[in-house]
Amino acid sequence: MMAYYIDILKDAAKYHLMVNFHGATVPRGWVRTYPNLMTTEAVYGAEWYNNNEILTDKAAAHNVTLPFTRNVVGSMDYTPVTFSNSQHPHVTSYAHELALSVVFESGFQHFADSPSAYKSLPEEPKNFLKQVPTAWDDTKLIDGEPAEKVVIARKKGNQWYIGGLNGKDVPQTLIIKFDFLDKGNHDLHLIKDGKNDKSFSSEIIKIKKGSTVKVECLSRGGFVGVIK
Repeated sequence: MMAYYIDILKDAAKYHLMVNFHGATVPRGWVRTYPNLMTTEAVYGAEWYNNNEILTDKAAAHNVTLPFTRNVVGSMDYTPVTFSNSQHPHVTSYAHELALSVVFESGFQHFADSPSAYKSLPEEPKNFLKQVPTAWDDTKLIDGEPAEKVVIARKKGNQWYIGGLNGKDVPQTLIIKFDFLDKGNHDLHLIKDGKNDKSFSSEIIKIKKGSTVKVECLSRGGFVGVIK
């Protein structure tokens, strides 16, 4: 089976095809030889919101653990950013789900919900998902503790994106420290939890290098931000 993976990568490279190994072993470093390997599943992903109730209550803590474990070793095809329910409810907030687009790294980022779920989103989160990159030039862990919280900043070109997740079943304040910014004044466009777990709120905050911003998150909540 391991030899079969390599054969696939060689043949795909020969014909200029990109590869996603889904339902597969964890990344083995093959991407260094075969950069056409874009991502690998090898994770308890979003399908388990639906297949049974395993991730109904545990998804938030699980999502906040993965940036420190599975996603460290390579691109992770979790199939994130889902809002609607299927066989079982999922209790992460809409802003938490939105933040997975930044917190989780994958060369192919497969948003796994139905078209109608995305079309029904408010304009700001919908536009964010239209623009968020999948390839990054720089990544910084701003704050985090497995299963409790994570705040990650990722840079594409001259623009920083921030993603934050609350892994707890109680509200939590997440802190963003902007020590990584260049000098000058910047605008932080923030999309975060609204009044309930199925709504959003947004604001624009003036920041500069060294600023600190506190974001109030609902239980199992989260936020995204774009620095302009």
